[in-house]
Amino acid sequence: MRWKRTRHTWAATATGALLALTATAGPGTAAAAQPAARSAVTQSAAEEQGRQVLEIRSSVDGMDAPATARPGQVTFRVSTTDPASGWISLVRPKPGVTFADFRSSLLKIINAVGPDIVEGSAEIQQKAELLGGTVIHPNLPASFTRTVEPGTYWFFDYQHIRAENPRHSVLTVSGTAGTAAKPTPAATLTGKLVDGQPYWDLDGTVQAGHAVRFRNAMPAGQNIEAIFFRLAEDTTEEDVRAYVDDFGDTGAFPDYPGPLDLDQGTGGLPMNSGETSLLELTFQPGRYVVVDFFSDAKDGSSLIKRGHWKIFEVK
Repeated sequence: MRWKRTRHTWAATATGALLALTATAGPGTAAAAQPAARSAVTQSAAEEQGRQVLEIRSSVDGMDAPATARPGQVTFRVSTTDPASGWISLVRPKPGVTFADFRSSLLKIINAVGPDIVEGSAEIQQKAELLGGTVIHPNLPASFTRTVEPGTYWFFDYQHIRAENPRHSVLTVSGTAGTAAKPTPAATLTGKLVDGQPYWDLDGTVQAGHAVRFRNAMPAGQNIEAIFFRLAEDTTEEDVRAYVDDFGDTGAFPDYPGPLDLDQGTGGLPMNSGETSLLELTFQPGRYVVVDFFSDAKDGSSLIKRGHWKIFEVK
């Protein structure tokens, strides 16, 4: 993922993690520096059609996230009332790793400088497992479903990762695994390498109101994300290609507005190679493009600039 330069939603370099073109400290609001808020309301799982469903809510006051879950399939339903928050990610730290340790490595990736990206990517592999998440907006809630095993996890908001007290909370998974049904995807989107270049393979037809399976089939050590943007009717493939060509070699965003409405991107946040997540997004019928703002873990090169984007139709 990348952070956008001048607007509060997308910062500059990788989202790679939605990550940052500049060294500004994310959203410049007081709420960004506040610790995560928690309430008893979201501490328990709700059952919906046999699924374990956990609510995560973000607002100007903080992030309200569950503290416990059972092993197995879990649907994380995410919403926000704050335009300056809503890139909610799930991560499983390795034993002995603190959130501060993890954050220091993630910030290296966000720098959008090749050597920093390579160093941060290697450190992240040693410190934590990135398990996805979703990008939302006040008008675009979303859910992601995945399997969790017993252990300790963190939720955190990419948009607040540069804050003095970045929003994050602890999720403890324990107990007996459930046998819940999971959403049935209408399509599977797989990120992989083809002849050494990143490629999106879309199997099936993306349908409004139906889940999309997001898979990372990249080589070990390569994280990817899948961010979706609805395209205007008059936007051509050449328009998108020209905009992508103007990205920096390590992912810095162009200095001009392009065909992507960066305030309305939604989708799946970075996942480790081999991971899968089911995304339930606020799709509408029409043309979309899926992009990966992450950078190559081996050389820091921009994956979107190397071709990791694809235009498709939502039915």
